[in-house]
Amino acid sequence: MIAKNGNAGKSRHSVDSQKAMVGYGRPPVATRFKPGTSGNPKGRPRGCKNLKTLIREAMTASIAIQEGDKSRRVSRLEGVVLRQVQSALRGSDRAALAVIKMALQLGFLEDPAGNASDVALSKEDERILNALVARSRQDK
Repeated sequence: MIAKNGNAGKSRHSVDSQKAMVGYGRPPVATRFKPGTSGNPKGRPRGCKNLKTLIREAMTASIAIQEGDKSRRVSRLEGVVLRQVQSALRGSDRAALAVIKMALQLGFLEDPAGNASDVALSKEDERILNALVARSRQDK
């Protein structure tokens, strides 16, 4: 009887040579990236932030504001909006137009039921808005 060789059905390449095979997606072992190293070592450093991230962090940072005799912490963006509204209430035409424009863009001045044609301004409100618009056109 002839003894069967356990490697008879396998290819001529040994197991070690199969690990060292070179081809598509299999670079030579000597030139492969070492574990833990990047393919672009001179690329963007870790922790480097883009402009969008920097602006987001700057606008969401917390600041202290004074309301009456109390102090509270709000985001910088909220502080800007509060300052704009405060300035509008003190009589600044530009600030008032900016606040109204923000409210229109966000839909706060629309009727929740969608009946915009049914809503009418009082004569006094209409006069104030017309005067404000006329003054803003003169400033430009």
